[in-house]
Amino acid sequence: MNKYIKCINYLIQKKTNTIPHSKSNLFNHLVGTYNILRKWNCSEDICFAGLLHSIYGNEFFTTTVENERQVIKELIGEKAEELVYLFNQDRNINKDTSLISFANSLEQDFFTVLDNIYDKKDTDDFYFYFRDMVPWKFVGSGLDVNKWRKFTYYLNFKNEIENKLKTISENILKNLNIYNFLEEERVYASANPFGTVHEIHTDYEEGIAKGITVMFYLNNNWKIDYGGETVFLDQSQNEIVKSIIPKSSRIIVFDGGHPHCAREVRRDVNDLRMVLTFKYKINIK
Repeated sequence: MNKYIKCINYLIQKKTNTIPHSKSNLFNHLVGTYNILRKWNCSEDICFAGLLHSIYGNEFFTTTVENERQVIKELIGEKAEELVYLFNQDRNINKDTSLISFANSLEQDFFTVLDNIYDKKDTDDFYFYFRDMVPWKFVGSGLDVNKWRKFTYYLNFKNEIENKLKTISENILKNLNIYNFLEEERVYASANPFGTVHEIHTDYEEGIAKGITVMFYLNNNWKIDYGGETVFLDQSQNEIVKSIIPKSSRIIVFDGGHPHCAREVRRDVNDLRMVLTFKYKINIK
């Protein structure tokens, strides 16, 4: 009997399918984490550590499924078990446990809202720079409903403001302990007045854990009744699962495979709804 089947039988024996966890149950979460690590072509030890990563319990998941480390060593080997043990002590103690933690977070719907990361001066500097200084290009056509209609600007990082935003984005990813697993792919700003098209889309292929999006809201004053929310959807359930107000100094970080779109800006709002998007593909070296 191969190692994977032995682990699955063990998890069934421990009734992990009856233990609630995140979106479903512990069994589904553990298998989902393993599958993400396999898709990233991680080593066998890392993948099997991911399959049993929370079996000992930790500060976030307080249920202890197994107390005897020797049982887990016999299932997945000493090196993989050591990773499981370390993960439950400090999930960012080394690169391998951080990688398991990243897969673990993606399996649970990776999403972070950050407010007031920078001060009022930076907020105003960013707003006026993008509103008044950048060479916006309008893309799309009103004759083709399948095309975007919005203003777009691709950053070139030849000035202080663009470089400051890049540094902020990178520092956020470093604080989340995922920066070393990402490679910057595209960076652009978008601006939408009333009447533009906002299609439901994903930044990366849905459900494959291929990329992370960091989105800055650039307006320096945005009221809740202006509209323009970013909505995240579960299309299988025909439901909105998150709706994020584009408040000033707000940044969101999320799995780029999650379907989302921008809501319409209210007709009488005399401003562009502006966002800055950093897209990072997952690159496990």
